[in-house]
Amino acid sequence: MSKKICILTQSHLCRNPRVVKEANALAAAGYDVSILTTFTYANLLEEDLKLIDSKHITYRGVVNMITGEESSFYRLKERIKRRFAGELISRFGWEQAGALGYDYHRNFRAALKEKADLYICHQEVSTVIGCKLIERGFKVAFDFEDWYSHDLLPEANRSRPISLLERSEKFALKNGVLTYTTSESLASALAAFAGVSRPKVLHNVFPLRERDLMDGRLKDRHDLDKPSLHWYSQTIGPGRGLEFLIESLHEIEIPLDLHLRGNIFGSYDQVLSDSFPVEKGHRIFFHPLVPHLELLSRIAEHDIGLAMEEYVPDSRNLTITNKILQYLLAGIAVLATDTDGQKEVGCAAPDAVILFRNQQKVDFVQSLHQLLSDKQKLQFAKKKALEIANEKYCWEKQAPMLVQWVNNVLN
Repeated sequence: MSKKICILTQSHLCRNPRVVKEANALAAAGYDVSILTTFTYANLLEEDLKLIDSKHITYRGVVNMITGEESSFYRLKERIKRRFAGELISRFGWEQAGALGYDYHRNFRAALKEKADLYICHQEVSTVIGCKLIERGFKVAFDFEDWYSHDLLPEANRSRPISLLERSEKFALKNGVLTYTTSESLASALAAFAGVSRPKVLHNVFPLRERDLMDGRLKDRHDLDKPSLHWYSQTIGPGRGLEFLIESLHEIEIPLDLHLRGNIFGSYDQVLSDSFPVEKGHRIFFHPLVPHLELLSRIAEHDIGLAMEEYVPDSRNLTITNKILQYLLAGIAVLATDTDGQKEVGCAAPDAVILFRNQQKVDFVQSLHQLLSDKQKLQFAKKKALEIANEKYCWEKQAPMLVQWVNNVLN
C-alpha cells in the first residue's frame, strides 16, 4: 500500500502553482496524495482541476466559500469571524490564527482526519496547523514559499498575528522533518532567524514540457518592429514599481511597447496612462490575467521581461519570484532589480539577466538601453535565457530532489 501525503494550503491551485508541481511529482513517484485547501471562486476551481492529475490526487476544499456550495450563513459567519479576528489584533494585540484564513478549526480537524504519513504545509494557516500536527506526533514538512512573518509592509501587518507566525515558523524550522524554500538567500535568513541548519532550496521553476503547449500566437503584440516589454502580477496597482518604471521611460528615446498584465486596482490604468510618455513614441497596453497554461505563450510574444521586486519587506528581497523564472522559460531577456534573490539568478545567467539598482533611474535607463540599442545583444540574451532554463531553472531538474527528500523522510 502506498504511503499517504497530505498537502495543506489555503488558496486555489491556479494561484499557487508550486503546490500543483509538488503534488503531481509526488503522485508520479507512487505516493497517495491529497490536497486540502479553501475554495473561494468557482471560475478558479474550474481552472484548478485542469492542473492536477485527478486520477491520482484527491483535491478537496475543506472550506468552501463559493456561492451555493455552503450555506450563505456559513459564508457570512466566516467572513465576519476573520474580520473580527483582525480587529482584535489591530485594536488590542490579541492574536488568533483565525485572522490568517477562513475556519482554522475546520481545517485542523480535516487535517487530523487524513492521518497522513507525511503532511506538507504551505502558506500561513497551514504552517500554524502543521505545528499542531507535530505536537500530535505526525511527520510534517514545511515549504516556505515566502517568509510569512516578514512578507508585508508594517501598515499591512497591523491586523495579522505576526508574533504567532514567528513562533510557528521557528517551531516548524526546528521540528519539521523536512523544510525547504525558494532561494539560497531566504534559506540562510530563515536559518539565522530560527537558529537551525539551512532549509533545502527548491526553486520555483516550471516544467520544460509547458513549452510544448505554447500556441505560437500573437495576442498581446501587434508590432514586431518595436521592442516589447512585459510585466505581470496578480494586481496592477501602486507600490509595485510601476510608477518608477513609467517615470524612467521618459528618458528612453527608442520607441517601445509596454505590456502590463493583471487585475487593475480601481482606475490605476488611467493613472499610469496619464503619466505615460507617448510623446517618445512609446505605447502602453493592459491585459487581463490568463490561465497558467497560457501564460508562457503570452510572455514569449515579448522581448524583455521586467522583474521589479523591492528590497522591503524581507521576503520580497530574499525570494526568487515566479516571474523571473517564467521569463527565462519563455525565452525572453530579463531586466531585474538587484534583490538578494534575483542576484542569484543574475549570477547564474549573466547573459540573460541584467540587474539594476532598485529606484535608481540612471541605472535602469542604462540597463534597458543596453538591450534596446543592440538587437544582436537582445537576441543573444533571449537565446541564453532559454539555455539556462533547460540547464538549471526547470522543474525537471528540481522534482527529483523533492521526491528524494520525501523518500528519505518516509523510508
